[in-house]
Amino acid sequence: MTARTELIERGEELLQLNRITTDALNGVGAVGLVAGPVATGKSVLLSALCEQAHAAGFVTLRAVGAEAENHTPLSIAGQLLRHAPLDAARHEHVQRLLRLAVTSAAAAETEQPPAAQGPAFHAPAGPESGAGRPARLCGDLVQELCAVLFELSTVSPLLLCVDDVHHADEHSLQWLLFLIRRLGSARIAVVLAERTASQHPQPAFHAELLRQPNCRRVMLGPLSHDGVNALLDARLEDARRTGAPRDEDLAAHELCGRVDALTGGNPLLVHALLDDLRTCTRLPSEARSATLGAGYAFSQAVVSCLHRSEASALAVARGIAVLGDESCVQVLGHLLDRSPASVERVVRGLDSAGLLEHGRFRHPAVRTAVLHDTDAGELSRLHFRAAHLLYTRGAPERAIAEQLLASTEPGEAWSTKVLCDVAREALVDGDAALARRCVEHAHRSCTDRRRRGEVLTLLAGVEWQLQAGNAVRHLPQLTSALRSGDLAERQSVVVLKYLLRHGRLTEASATLEHIICQQWTVESRTAAELQTVKLMLSSSYPGAIADLPPLGPCGVDEGRTPAAVRADPQLQAAAVLDEVLSGRAREHTFLAAEQVLRSLRLTYRSWEQAEFALLALIYGDQLDRAAVCCDQLLERIGNAAEGWRPPLLALRSQIAARQGRLADAERDAMAALESMPWQGWGVNIGLPLATLLCAQTAMGKYEDAAELLNRPVPQAIYKTRYGLHYLYARGEFRLATNNSQAALDDFTICGEMMQDWDLDLPSVVPWRGAAARVHLQAGDLQKAKVLIDEQTRRLQPGPSRSRGMTVRLSAAVAELKHRPSLLRQAVDELQRSDSPIELALALADLGYAHQKLGDHKRSRIMMTRAWQLAKEHRAEPIQRGLSNLFSDVREEVPQTAGGASAGGLSDAERRVASLAALGHTNREIARELFITVSTVEQHLTRVYRKLKVTRRSDLPGELCLAAGGGTASYA
Repeated sequence: MTARTELIERGEELLQLNRITTDALNGVGAVGLVAGPVATGKSVLLSALCEQAHAAGFVTLRAVGAEAENHTPLSIAGQLLRHAPLDAARHEHVQRLLRLAVTSAAAAETEQPPAAQGPAFHAPAGPESGAGRPARLCGDLVQELCAVLFELSTVSPLLLCVDDVHHADEHSLQWLLFLIRRLGSARIAVVLAERTASQHPQPAFHAELLRQPNCRRVMLGPLSHDGVNALLDARLEDARRTGAPRDEDLAAHELCGRVDALTGGNPLLVHALLDDLRTCTRLPSEARSATLGAGYAFSQAVVSCLHRSEASALAVARGIAVLGDESCVQVLGHLLDRSPASVERVVRGLDSAGLLEHGRFRHPAVRTAVLHDTDAGELSRLHFRAAHLLYTRGAPERAIAEQLLASTEPGEAWSTKVLCDVAREALVDGDAALARRCVEHAHRSCTDRRRRGEVLTLLAGVEWQLQAGNAVRHLPQLTSALRSGDLAERQSVVVLKYLLRHGRLTEASATLEHIICQQWTVESRTAAELQTVKLMLSSSYPGAIADLPPLGPCGVDEGRTPAAVRADPQLQAAAVLDEVLSGRAREHTFLAAEQVLRSLRLTYRSWEQAEFALLALIYGDQLDRAAVCCDQLLERIGNAAEGWRPPLLALRSQIAARQGRLADAERDAMAALESMPWQGWGVNIGLPLATLLCAQTAMGKYEDAAELLNRPVPQAIYKTRYGLHYLYARGEFRLATNNSQAALDDFTICGEMMQDWDLDLPSVVPWRGAAARVHLQAGDLQKAKVLIDEQTRRLQPGPSRSRGMTVRLSAAVAELKHRPSLLRQAVDELQRSDSPIELALALADLGYAHQKLGDHKRSRIMMTRAWQLAKEHRAEPIQRGLSNLFSDVREEVPQTAGGASAGGLSDAERRVASLAALGHTNREIARELFITVSTVEQHLTRVYRKLKVTRRSDLPGELCLAAGGGTASYA
């Protein structure tokens, strides 16, 4: 750098030092002490002074104190005299004196006086003088060494410059004081430079120096804002003269205020920052502006400043870097075992050097540089100590966790608890990365076996919540911890659920036996967990109960179970599903399921609540409610609950399939299977696999469905409720591909399992209706009727999709004259339940019945609507079957003879006309829409007038479309 850039805002200080050399030139020995924070330009100022003094005829002798040499006697004197202009004989004499002085000092250190000893020279002992004893030098040697300089000054004026005098050895300081006291009229100027510190390393020397009448002190500080601006201008001018690229300096110049704020005016940091800006020429100017180019040079300058500062400054800087936002004088003092007052003095010094601003680093790059410069082991210990300190002071747990995460020290009970608490909180807040880091670190650092087992359970839960398939990899460790007694009560139940979910029934049996043998109080949270497991086994794993230890009754005894246990959300959800599967569900059951889903928190422990409540709505034929709740949960999923997505998509696909939205069912089921590894599903894979199989079969994608059936499934699936869905779906595929006997076998096996498990509800799996269809195809009406009648008896009260499907099948075994009325009932039920595929089948059957009865116009309307629904929902087999059976069915909606359409009708008129077009009487329409017969007649009169028709049979077919869609009806 040029002198112009180095001496900015140092003109007044240089002028003061020039006065000292002027006094010496005039025969008045003088002393100058340049003091200032680290890297504020003291050495540069001394160099400029030496240049000017040399030009004025001075002989300049320079020395630099070094921490590594502060135990080498007279190192400063040796440096000064080594370059003195002496003849050979005089030079050899000086070297002999220095050697003798070193020997004398060494003898004094060991309290062994040399052979010849003159008068002792004493100086007060400093911190370095060893056991507090004063060091001693031979007075004759000191005088002779000083005499050499006095003799030289008679020939030419002398300038003695000692940089970093705070690092000088004690004997050199004694020698310097001896010289300074005797300057008198000698043409000698002595200029010393020292770093300001909270406590001077040689306080006695410092005090003695400043009391000398011929001593002047020159104080340096960081550059002002104007000084930084001037330095940037100078750098820019240098770049122009050398022809170097200027855009980086220009960018820095434009950001002068931010450069000043980042460096605190410290010249070394300013130059380093500009050097970094020049090296990032490939970055866009916006990026350089955003980062201010703080890179390698800046980081190295920061580290250099700290290492050149007092030792306590480096320790305090490391403490601030470790504590971050939690840093304050009191906490730093506790962390470093120093008094708050001493820490405060060091902080003020670092503030004055520009490294800190109000006790905080000016830029994250400074903190990063300090941390990278610290030994890894020391840094780990500091972080752990900081964590414990914050813990005892009641700091926020996340701040404590950040310290623990940065440490590799063995964990303690308090640290493990903090990390686990923060992991759970982070999951709720959507911070998946923090949750995983915390629980993994807790597991690595935990040394207590029992606590380690609990942490492992949490780790598996976090893995499940982030990616459900990953939890299976922890099962071997969990089961091992269980066998060794390292898991607590609730953790044992969690392991049991994992084992059941993955079909590991042998291990689940051993785990359950272990749980049953424990002596738990009924008031404990584990009691609710265990009752939930009982209900879960009966609803989801009924075929596995025989392989497990006896559990007793699975129901919840409201009279004997404590209220705290009954209030457990997971137990409530399990009880709701139990009510549905046992045929006891009523409206309050579904309201309770919705309440569970509304109040749900997305954590791995609450997944069973969501699953139980959604299944209660699905198996209760409350598909619209289930779809809304499932969609709301999917919308709430964030990064910290991504593990919820696959199983939720599986349930969403099941809802869509039951609603007849085949494309949606296929999409959601495929997304579920693709978003989690096949083996990660365990036995739960039966649900999305069955749904996808049913959807593709209904859409006529037989090759895709056959490929699915070739994929192996866990054998344990056939002991679970998921196996029922899989068997039913496989039967549907076999029936659709003309393998009727195999299909009947699947339906029959499914039915036997449902009866054995006491889950025999048509809303779960309508196996009787499916088997009845096989018998109907074979022409065995009697067997079909027995199955259909039994399914009818097992229907739950109230309208439902299951009832509409069953009534439609009942029409197939009824006399022809009764079929239209039964099928209209089925159409009504299926319209209410919004089941378009089943509605298409019912309309097709109704059209066929009308055709058999000779009402071809009404038959064509029904068949057209059925064909339209099948096409809309991609039910290719139904669409193709209708086209083959009724060649006059077309996609176009039929019009009346006069070309009338259903346009121009009000909503109320359209509802009435839709039901009339389907063949309902005025009284049936009134009962259905909860209006009077007179109102129906008035609406129909206006409809006839608007559509220019005179009777029901002339009503346009698109009214049937409106009726079948379920969107414009029954408002």
